[in-house]
Amino acid sequence: MLGIFKIRREERLQALIALLCIVVLNGLLIHRLSPFFMQEGFGPYLKQFMREFHLSGYDPLTYYAVTDWGTFYNVYRHPLLAFMVYPLYLLNWCLSSLLGVNCVQYVVAIPLIVCSFYSYIFTYRIHREIIGIDHRDATLMTVFYFSMAYIMLSVMVPDHFTISMFLLLLTFYVAGKCMMQRRQLEWWQSTLMFFLTAGVTLSNGVKTFLAGLFVNGRHFFHWRYLLLGVLLPAALMWSFCQWEYRYCVLPGEQLRAKVKKQEEARREKEISMMSEQEQKEVRLKQQKRKKILARQAAKTGKPVKNVGFWKWTDITTSRLKTSYENLFGESIQFHQQHFLEDTLVFRPVFVRYDWSVSYVVEAVIVLLFLIGIWVGCKSRFLWMVLSCFGFDMFIHLILGFGINEIFIMAPHWLFVVPFAIACLLRFQVSGFRIQVLARLSVALLTLYLLVYNGYLLVNFLLSPISETL
Repeated sequence: MLGIFKIRREERLQALIALLCIVVLNGLLIHRLSPFFMQEGFGPYLKQFMREFHLSGYDPLTYYAVTDWGTFYNVYRHPLLAFMVYPLYLLNWCLSSLLGVNCVQYVVAIPLIVCSFYSYIFTYRIHREIIGIDHRDATLMTVFYFSMAYIMLSVMVPDHFTISMFLLLLTFYVAGKCMMQRRQLEWWQSTLMFFLTAGVTLSNGVKTFLAGLFVNGRHFFHWRYLLLGVLLPAALMWSFCQWEYRYCVLPGEQLRAKVKKQEEARREKEISMMSEQEQKEVRLKQQKRKKILARQAAKTGKPVKNVGFWKWTDITTSRLKTSYENLFGESIQFHQQHFLEDTLVFRPVFVRYDWSVSYVVEAVIVLLFLIGIWVGCKSRFLWMVLSCFGFDMFIHLILGFGINEIFIMAPHWLFVVPFAIACLLRFQVSGFRIQVLARLSVALLTLYLLVYNGYLLVNFLLSPISETL
C-alpha cells in the first residue's frame, strides 16, 4: 500500500514543478495572513480573524481547531475531522509554546501541501495508467485540472476540501487498478477507505461504496462484503455521529443558548433604563441588523422543511443559472466581480462574467466533457466517477444542499471533467484523428485558465489585507 506514494521516474520533473507551485501558493497565503498570527500569545485577535476571514465560501475552522482544539466542525457532515486534526493541534501547541507565536498557518500548510501534491500525482496516474493515454497527454490533462479556479484555490485554503479531494482520487486510483487487474476490493479495504473519506465528509463515504459496487459487481452484494464492508461501517459511523453530537456538541450549544438568553435579558434591562431617544436609536440598529440577516438568509433559498437535515435543502434557487454561472462557471473560471467574496456575506448568489469569451470557454469545456462521455461510454471506470458526480449533482442541484455556493464543492467532483475529456485523446476515427483537435483545444484552454485564474489569484494574495478583510 505504501508503494503507491513513491514518486516514479517519469513523474519526478512535473512532480517537482507542481510541488513548487503548491508551496508558493501556500507561502503567499501565509504571508498575507501572518499579521493576524505573528504576535505573542493567542489573544482575542483569533476570534476577530474568524469573524473577518473571507476566502470565498471556505471556512477557517481548521485554523481555529488547530489553535484551540474542539469539535468546531458540523459533526454530521465531518464526523472524524476534528479528531484527525488533533495531532496538528498538539504540534502547534508545542511550537507555539517554544516560539511564543501562533504557528497554526505553518502547521495547517503541511497536510494541505501533502494532500495537494498527491492529488496531482494520483490525477496523473489515473490518466496514465487507467484511462490509458500517453505521459504527455496525461501531464496536459493533469495541469488542465489544476488550472481550474477552485482546484487552484483549494490547494491553500484552510478547509477540508483538499483532504477530501486527495482521499477520493486515492480511492478511484485503487478502484481503477482493481478493475484493470480484474480483482475485487476486499471488505477491509472498503471499510478503511469509507472511514477516511466519510470521516472527512460524510457524503463522500457514498462514493466509496459506489466504487466498491463498480469494482466488485454482483459480488458487492455477497453477505460478507455487504455486512463488513458496507452496513457495519455505515452503522458505526452514524452511531459515532450521534454520540459525538450528544456528548461533545450539545452541552456547548445548551450553554451558549443559556448565555445568549441571559445576555439578551441584560441588554433589554439596559435599554429600558435609557432615555426614549436612546431607545429609539438602539431599536433602529436592531432592525437594521435583522434586515441584514434576512438578506443573508434569503441567499440560502427556501428549504423543503425547516427541521432536521431538511434545513440544508433549497427549492427556490435557480438551477439553470446555477449551472452556467457557478457549477461550470465559477468552479472553473473565477468571476472578476466580487472576487472570492463569501456568498453568505457580500457576494450575490449569481455574478455575471465581464467578458463574453468566458461563456465561450465554458461552452467549449462542457462540449468536450459531453463528447468525452459519449466516446468513453464503454469505460467502467468513467461510469464509476460519473456515478459519483451524479450523486453530487443530486444533493446539490436536486436537493439544493450548498447550491448557493456550489463552486466551493468543486474538489469533490470536478475531476470528472478531465477524466471524460481524456477519453477523447485516445479516440480515433478512420481518416481523422479527433484526438489532435481535442489535444489542441485542451492545451489552449489550459494556457488560458492558468493565466486568467493565476493572475486573479496571485494579484489577490499580493494585495494589502486591509483591502479585503
